[in-house]
Amino acid sequence: MVESLRHLSSGLAAALSAALVTVTLSAWPALAAGSVLTPSAQAVQVGETIDLSITGFKPCSGSEILAVLWDKNPLSYNVVAGSLTSNDFTVDIVVPPSPLGVNQIDAGCSVGRIFALQQQATVNVGGPVLAPSPQIVQAGKTVTITGSGFALCTAPAGSTTVELSANGTPLATASGSNGDFQQLITVPPSTAAGPYPVTAQCPRLSLGLPARDLATTSVYVVTLVLSPSSGIPGTTISVTGDGYTQCHEVQLQLLRDATQAVASASPIVPANGSFTAEVTVPFSATPGNDYQVDAGCYPAAGSDAVISADEFAVTPLVTSTSPTPTPTSASPSPSSPTPSSSSASPSPSSPAPSSSSASSPRPFTATSPQSPGRTGGLWAPVALIGGTGAGLALAALLLLRALSTVHGMRGRGWVSKHLRVVAGSAGRLSAGVERRPGATSVSVGLEPHLDHLGNQQYEEVAR
Repeated sequence: MVESLRHLSSGLAAALSAALVTVTLSAWPALAAGSVLTPSAQAVQVGETIDLSITGFKPCSGSEILAVLWDKNPLSYNVVAGSLTSNDFTVDIVVPPSPLGVNQIDAGCSVGRIFALQQQATVNVGGPVLAPSPQIVQAGKTVTITGSGFALCTAPAGSTTVELSANGTPLATASGSNGDFQQLITVPPSTAAGPYPVTAQCPRLSLGLPARDLATTSVYVVTLVLSPSSGIPGTTISVTGDGYTQCHEVQLQLLRDATQAVASASPIVPANGSFTAEVTVPFSATPGNDYQVDAGCYPAAGSDAVISADEFAVTPLVTSTSPTPTPTSASPSPSSPTPSSSSASPSPSSPAPSSSSASSPRPFTATSPQSPGRTGGLWAPVALIGGTGAGLALAALLLLRALSTVHGMRGRGWVSKHLRVVAGSAGRLSAGVERRPGATSVSVGLEPHLDHLGNQQYEEVAR
């Protein structure tokens, strides 16, 4: 009895298993002969709208309805051509969020959970694409980011809005249409050399979708530093670069007006993207602020492109001139002792100025128009003074004349009578005086005299 029950249970289990397998297989029947499902694009983007052209389809009957499945999940559709009651018609669908790669589309008739497959196709889902131009850019410069396939960031009216950022820092909000856009961004000047990731995402409120990165690309940042940044013709400029990993060789040039080559350096093979080289400003370079040093990149393919540049100023040569010494003359000291009045000419034993002077002494004559009724004015010529003491003698004569004016406006005769000039080592009072070594001095003295009231007066100009 027990053995019979065991055999009966085994039979029921096998029958139930076979029934389940049969139901599962009936849900995915073989494709209808001659039916074709054709997507309007084989490579699609998430959020993109594509058409499904269906031919040779057996219309659904009774309670059956047309079902379109995306990776075995029901998908909404719109009939855009033909009729569901005919063998040929077209519907459109929106590509749902999907993993990248091959995705399957099925079309058939369904009743409840029972699906009768008639047609099948596959499409390759790719993410939105970002492309920088140029791919290598200098820190602080601009680069154009081109985006395509951003259907998720496209409004029903067709306008596309994408937010670009780098390392979490917003860069720009790009606008376009039908999932495509172009946007100019600036790489911050402080950006370090190396890959600079740029990511794109839909605005947070766009289509009610959560913010997430849809695409990422990398811009390769390079740096260029000149030392010094200005100099005269003949200056050697030290050039340091970093981040040139994409370059097979680097060519440095000194340009004027960004086009005229002035000087260049030998091609450089960067070590791990870095290099240090020198460029010399030619002596024929004319001063100006319109010079720059360019770094051209030679990729392995052999094409050349200037990828970085820095400004340089050529300054004019500075010519130095020796200052011309200004001769100075000492004023007569009032504390000097009064010279002897016994002599009106220099002492023969007085030393004369040295004959090693660079120029010969020139006689100086002080003249002035004469006042009416007088034989001489304040600047009337009294004597010709020669030698290196001429300036001092002239100053003494001017002072003497001023004193004579105070004491009765004495004329030339009185000055000639009472004036004596001692030239010290300046030599004789002539333009041809012989110079001898020694200090130069001039003494002017006045002899005692009676003033207009009969009083004895003493006047002197100290040496």
